[in-house]
Amino acid sequence: MTQHVALLTQHHKAGFIAPAMQELDWQISTIACFDTDLLGSFAGEHARFMAPHECAFRKAALAADLSGLAIGLGSEGSYSAGPYGLGTVNLELLCCINVEQGWAVTGRYYAPSRAQQWHIASEEALQQAIAQVCPGQHVLIQQEDEFAKGLTPTQALRLAPAMLKQGPLELRYDLRAHLSPERQQHILLAAEDLVRRMNSTCPKCHTPGFVPDITIPGLPCEACGAATRLILQHQAVCQRCEYQQLYPAKQPFANPQYCPECNP
Repeated sequence: MTQHVALLTQHHKAGFIAPAMQELDWQISTIACFDTDLLGSFAGEHARFMAPHECAFRKAALAADLSGLAIGLGSEGSYSAGPYGLGTVNLELLCCINVEQGWAVTGRYYAPSRAQQWHIASEEALQQAIAQVCPGQHVLIQQEDEFAKGLTPTQALRLAPAMLKQGPLELRYDLRAHLSPERQQHILLAAEDLVRRMNSTCPKCHTPGFVPDITIPGLPCEACGAATRLILQHQAVCQRCEYQQLYPAKQPFANPQYCPECNP
């Protein structure tokens, strides 16, 4: 039976997640009457005052409330420095809330990103930066508190020279989902993860989201048996009835190089 659900978005995300949602037989209705930029914007006009998972949850709750449907969806993306400060990574979250049954499940996808930004002080620097923009990606220009968004590279080349006469500017990727091919792919992969979590239900009460996300360290050293920081078990806990299951790590022992006793 088809389930009607609501997605809060201003950036056409329903089309990006629809292929994954077919497995659940969900019919998605877009709710666009709320300005999601008020919860934080990539350009920076509106500060982000919630953590990404809180924002995705908030959007899903608003989708259910504004639509009157039992199930709401909320998508949120964020960017941060990569491991050891190298590169940039993109985290995409897709939260699903069932307000009637009282549960929430969030799909996620985390991966390196090609998003870039440049400080531009000359037309030569502008030309060099535009040449590095990935195909299909839009950009934005910021000069102090003024923004020009949703520009193709060609449009940016036409607009920026006149702006440079007033001083340096910032050129960066416009990361709104409908203008970022990379984010569109990552949002789809987050939706696929949500479907996987929805299909993993509690053996006791059948609530979705029963996934062994909790890690428990303590894998014993192969040489001396001392506990290490490596994962000993994964744990799944039902968010409604608190039923738990433990799943042992694939390897029974840790290499002595990770042992605090053998390799202090």
